[in-house]
Amino acid sequence: NLTCVTGARTTRILVEDGVATGVEYADEKTRVRTQAKAIREVLLCAGAVQSPQILQLSGIGDPAALTAAGIETVHALPGVGQNLQDHLDVTLSWACPQPITIYSQRKGLKTLLVGINYLLFKKGIGRRQFLESGAFLKSRPDLDRPDLQVHCVLAVMQNHGKTVVNRDGFTFHVCQLRPESRGRVGLRSADPFDDPAIFANYLSAEEDRRALREGVRMMREVARQPALDPYRSEELFPGENVESDEAIDAWIRSAAETIYHPVGTCRMGADGDPMAVVDAQLRVRGLKGLRVIDASVMPTLVGGNTNAPTIMIAEKAADMIRGLPAPAPDDAEIAA
Repeated sequence: NLTCVTGARTTRILVEDGVATGVEYADEKTRVRTQAKAIREVLLCAGAVQSPQILQLSGIGDPAALTAAGIETVHALPGVGQNLQDHLDVTLSWACPQPITIYSQRKGLKTLLVGINYLLFKKGIGRRQFLESGAFLKSRPDLDRPDLQVHCVLAVMQNHGKTVVNRDGFTFHVCQLRPESRGRVGLRSADPFDDPAIFANYLSAEEDRRALREGVRMMREVARQPALDPYRSEELFPGENVESDEAIDAWIRSAAETIYHPVGTCRMGADGDPMAVVDAQLRVRGLKGLRVIDASVMPTLVGGNTNAPTIMIAEKAADMIRGLPAPAPDDAEIAA
């Protein structure tokens, strides 16, 4: 009872008289378009970037933005594509004077040996992911929960590990968990094969700049502890000359990276919320037969990785679609 179509792209959701009746998709090579009709509902699960893009291509969104992109408005919903949130991080690295980090363990022909050892025996450093420890920290003591996440890496990691740094060292990967900055996802054109217009708007809020700046200073304090003296030499990134608030902010702007946790662009909201895109059942407001089921429905970014919460959203949506009641809380949950 399942047909998977690959090598194709959804071009729009079909809407007739306020009801989603199916989807149109196109072959990525020939661009030939096909329509698939829905008997009950259309479930949009394209993620926090493409779900709002597909809705807008379908004429569902802010009328002014749709008109500017050459799209006729089918259903006015100004919150589509708004409220974009994402986790931003920076990586601070130090050189290690001893040949004990990942570089020395896998340089040269050792890389081949690592691969063979893992392939044949499932042993050795090929089994490891090198994030040896981590922490959730508060950037200021008055917060009621941590707003920074730290990963400690046994390598000099730059550009998500895609930039090769040929020396021993270690890295503190600092991520701000609760950003106040908000961006948006729009359309560059009416062409569904065109990339969406993503305006992340990172670091627009002063609190976001302050938190990451404080995270940099906290990790430097950790790196300077006497216990690390035998394993730490010069600071590679950002470098010891980057010290003032202005210098740290400038470095963060030049070096910060997303860790790919976009959410919020089709956010859930209560009745009367003009910017809400879906209701508590994940149904697109004002339309019948259409739900959005992915990270885009989160009103606020979670203070950690988004994978497990997104799976939970899908599991909950499956129960709601099937009409299953919510489980009653047990005594322990009530006490908590």
